[in-house]
Amino acid sequence: MAGMIAVCRKELADHLGSKRYIVLFALILSLSMLLAYQGAEYVRHNPRLGFMAAFSGAQFGFSFTAIMVLFGPIIGLSLSFDSINRERASGTLSVILSQPIHRDSVINGKFLAGTIALSLLSTTTIGIMCGVTIFILGFGPTAEESIRIVIYALFTILYLAFWHALGLLYSTATKKTSTSMLISVTTWLFFSIIIAIIAALIAFLLVPARIPVRAEGNITQIIQSEEFKESMRRRAQIQMNIQKLSPAYLYSEACNLILTSKPSGGFERPVRSLTLAESLLAIWPNVTAIIAALIFCFVASYILFLRLEIRPER
Repeated sequence: MAGMIAVCRKELADHLGSKRYIVLFALILSLSMLLAYQGAEYVRHNPRLGFMAAFSGAQFGFSFTAIMVLFGPIIGLSLSFDSINRERASGTLSVILSQPIHRDSVINGKFLAGTIALSLLSTTTIGIMCGVTIFILGFGPTAEESIRIVIYALFTILYLAFWHALGLLYSTATKKTSTSMLISVTTWLFFSIIIAIIAALIAFLLVPARIPVRAEGNITQIIQSEEFKESMRRRAQIQMNIQKLSPAYLYSEACNLILTSKPSGGFERPVRSLTLAESLLAIWPNVTAIIAALIFCFVASYILFLRLEIRPER
């Protein structure tokens, strides 16, 4: 335990003092202030949506949640994609293990330090978002909205921690940092962008719905028949089921339930908003899936690291 704490302190100091972390932190803080302004403007133009719309609303472009969905993986992977193989190549890892420190303390300390650094970034960013939004609007969240913001922050930390664990796995499984970086970028692109394209293509092939049209002179109108609507519902459902393989989609879907209290059901409009208890029950499968993926990545990197052959540099 003492060895893990020592490694955690050393890694946390390295993270907080590194140019990589400072640049990422400054970038996210700058974006959060800009997004807080546009979120406040969105709430001002849609007052019935409440304070939570500042995180999910996009008045001038991307919302804060959309930014975290897209760039959250980069933040998590950037802190861990070279945490093992870089020290292994430079010989510092063999020096650390020559000390009275167990191997499991090293891998545990690195993961814990990265998670703490990501937690600081997430909570600070969301806190600034709330502060700027309150200053612009002149009012703050209600008690229930405050609880939802806390849940949203915790789930964001979990989401970033998963990508951090995945980067740690890549760093442990590969010898070169260039290889782990390439795999990390490929994984980010696949789960953030490519899987949505694949899901849409598969849904189109499985449900090849033809768009019924009616021509009246020079004007062509789409006929909204029940058969066409049912085909669109089936296509949307297939696409959603495939995209649920992506942690980015699971995070986006859960955030939508937390922030807007309304499920994204494709063509089906929700009759009413969900209560806090119903929202927690609805996001539980998404949370469980990300936790399971995080545990798998960390356990895999843990086992690989314990079996890793580390020789001192000559």
